Amino acid sequence: MKITSSIFFLILMIAFTGCVSIPFNSPPKPSGEFNTATESLELTDLKRLEWFTDNPDDLRRIMIQIWYPTDENQGEKELYIDYGDIRIEALADQFNYNPFLFRKLVNIKTNSIKKATPNNETQYPLIIFSHGLGGNRTQNTIMIEELVSHGYVVIGIEHAYDANISIFNNGDIADYRSGINYERRHTETLSPEEFWSIRLPQLKTRSGDVSFIIDKLQSKDFPNQLREIIDLDNIGIFGHSFGGATSIYSSYYDNRIDACINLDGWMVVVPDNIINEGISQDFMYIGQQQWDEKLNYEKLDMFIKSNSISSKILIPGTTHYDYSDTPHMSNVARLLKKSGNLKSDNLKNVLNELIVSFFNENLKGKKTNFEYYDLSNKYEISMIVEEYINE
Repeated sequence: MKITSSIFFLILMIAFTGCVSIPFNSPPKPSGEFNTATESLELTDLKRLEWFTDNPDDLRRIMIQIWYPTDENQGEKELYIDYGDIRIEALADQFNYNPFLFRKLVNIKTNSIKKATPNNETQYPLIIFSHGLGGNRTQNTIMIEELVSHGYVVIGIEHAYDANISIFNNGDIADYRSGINYERRHTETLSPEEFWSIRLPQLKTRSGDVSFIIDKLQSKDFPNQLREIIDLDNIGIFGHSFGGATSIYSSYYDNRIDACINLDGWMVVVPDNIINEGISQDFMYIGQQQWDEKLNYEKLDMFIKSNSISSKILIPGTTHYDYSDTPHMSNVARLLKKSGNLKSDNLKNVLNELIVSFFNENLKGKKTNFEYYDLSNKYEISMIVEEYINE
């Protein structure tokens, strides 16, 4: 793609001076029959110590956000990010940009009504979302609201210290503590032993967050009106990047999970025993055609062969951040090389259709006709997608 001099100048202005504030879009309205509502909660696991901190008395504390169906159509809409001024500082620091660049993000609202009354006419399957390293619980709001609109409850976990930042109810902050190790890995200064001594405890901590949430829901120690609408006999999980690895790891060790989706996941960090044994749940991988790390898809292919029921879907023209809200929230994402060359609406539609269809089949026993999308008339979904659709 050719870049004109004016666009190139804009990129330079954004990247180096931060004097231009990026325009952001509101999340598109979901297509299902239900209105969506949301509430955030702080939870402390009294049975786990915090791995990321030096204080031996620290208990594991996380923020979660729960999205659920509601009949209400009036009320205050939830912001896309909470504590906006703090979050954009952390976001800017992560990408080495000026915080002013993200100033308009703090005012973006979602489609979900804050603390609305749940629709309690039936129980809804539960889906848990796990973000990537440096991500946060709202980074896939578009997919989450789409699922809720089709009759699901979704809980997004903000994995403290693996998230870009977490802000607790009393103002305490859990900063991002995975970045230095991540950079060291790319400079190849970590031995395999050092790599696993860092990544495996992180993976276990994140997976522990998932099981902790399910435990809380099975107990009575959870807001009653929310707990009562959740069908705990049907639980799915999906995650992006390291969250994809978390989803696999959690599925392997927690048989209460019934279905698993990995969005452009980092397979390198999945332990070899899980790669070789596979998981018992239905599994779907959706991602870009090629990773810089060749080992990532080598391990994915081995893992796919180990599973009895699995699908591998590689979409041409996509990049890693395309499997989050990034390309839809701002057109500048493509200019900053944070998105591929597909039209955002086409990408959104095909991903939403795949994800809703997969969970409908595995958590509701409901066959859904997948509508084929021609991705910008230049690319086609891989043949594996067509095989999945026609099964």
